[in-house]
Amino acid sequence: MVSLSKLGMAAGIALILTAPAACVWADQNLVVNGKIASTTVRTIDGTPYVKVSDIAKAFSMTVMKRPGGYEIAKPGGANQVQGLQGKVGDLLFDGRWHFQVLSVSQPEAYTMKTPDDEPSSYPADTLNFDRKTQVVRPKPGYKLVVIQCRISNGQKSKQTFWLAAKDGNNALADRQGESYAPVGYDLEGAPIQSKPLLPGAKTEFPILFSVPQNVEPKDLIFTLRNNDFTQKRNDVRVSLTPALP
Repeated sequence: MVSLSKLGMAAGIALILTAPAACVWADQNLVVNGKIASTTVRTIDGTPYVKVSDIAKAFSMTVMKRPGGYEIAKPGGANQVQGLQGKVGDLLFDGRWHFQVLSVSQPEAYTMKTPDDEPSSYPADTLNFDRKTQVVRPKPGYKLVVIQCRISNGQKSKQTFWLAAKDGNNALADRQGESYAPVGYDLEGAPIQSKPLLPGAKTEFPILFSVPQNVEPKDLIFTLRNNDFTQKRNDVRVSLTPALP
């Protein structure tokens, strides 16, 4: 719990208790900006206290566990964008999942860190895949585009992220108005889903594309969805231009 007197001084806000402090375990209300933020204010040794989670919620923030204690902060941190469009480095949030493109590269080859057991998951017309070494190379006339991503669970329960490899809109859009589907995901559970993630947990993974040499990548479109087909899915669009040479 947080001391209301200390919190009020730090935040510069008016905190109003609807009942006088009388008993250590007597639940009381905390009103912030005219709205009830908590109904379980308790007085200990004459000082009112309230749950940290109630304070965070009142200011549209979240509580995060940190070494040595806790932190109240905006979901996603300073770079979060409240919306579904952004650029490399922005943290996008659709209400369930935080998604961020960390980097974009065009390597001559890529070595898969998560072994793949489905040969059909790599299109033979654009790629050469050595199953022994797990090295992916584009065929002549094509190039690899590797987009490193991070996704974290912004929900209150453990969830599995659905990659939507076949029924989503995951694609690399170019400057000419064409789009290209991913050729691979280097992620445990790919190309179907992630491992289960606890609230606040994150995972990083690259998305691989093999596109014609003359293609100029412009945007990544990526579908965000739980492994639950009854829920709405959301598409984010990330501009790649600033990160490309």
